[in-house]
Amino acid sequence: MDDFLTDQQQAARVRGWVREYAPSAILAVAIGIGGYFGYTQWQVRQDRQAAEASELYEDFRAAIESEDRDSAGTLLESLVAEYEGSGYADHARLLMAKEYVDTTQPSRAEQELQAVIETTSNGDLRQLARLRLARVYLYMDRPEDGLETLDTDVYSPAWRQLTEDMRGDLHQALGQTEAARASYQAALEHSGQIDAAWIRLKLDHLAAVGADEAEAPAPDPADESTPAGEGQ
Repeated sequence: MDDFLTDQQQAARVRGWVREYAPSAILAVAIGIGGYFGYTQWQVRQDRQAAEASELYEDFRAAIESEDRDSAGTLLESLVAEYEGSGYADHARLLMAKEYVDTTQPSRAEQELQAVIETTSNGDLRQLARLRLARVYLYMDRPEDGLETLDTDVYSPAWRQLTEDMRGDLHQALGQTEAARASYQAALEHSGQIDAAWIRLKLDHLAAVGADEAEAPAPDPADESTPAGEGQ
């Protein structure tokens, strides 16, 4: 029995076990150590890249605040080239779009917002970019494009009020009173960043416009000029 093996026999068994299993055990340990150090190096690299992106973004913000637009443009290009799709690049593009709107360059703002929509992995930032792009289109007198922009995404409840209110503005710009009213009513059904009193004010304005149109006298057919050659 094993309990009664001599020291020499036990030593022989240990040597046999080592010859059979030691290579696998050593390999497993090596893989484990290699995986640990590989993950550590990856994490260090990620942290370093995040720090570099953060520094670039802060320099970009400083350039925007000081109205150094040339430097801001160069820094944005660097952020996009090295960290596109990251939160830093996305926020920088949103800030640059606002700068373009403030300096009456809506077409360039459109480009930056489209880029955020196409490249970001953050759903909230994508929805924010869509809303801002829709407002840029309203400013550019392109409300149809604004509606199309809003209709190509599914909005979470947190964004529904802003989205419906924006739809109302776009429909109103198109003279679509009933559609605008429906959108404003939908906006009132959701809580959000907009004061409900402001939305009701828009509804009151629509009602006043509708009343004015209803009270306007119909044109008198007798006042219409007769085309030349007719009635002779």
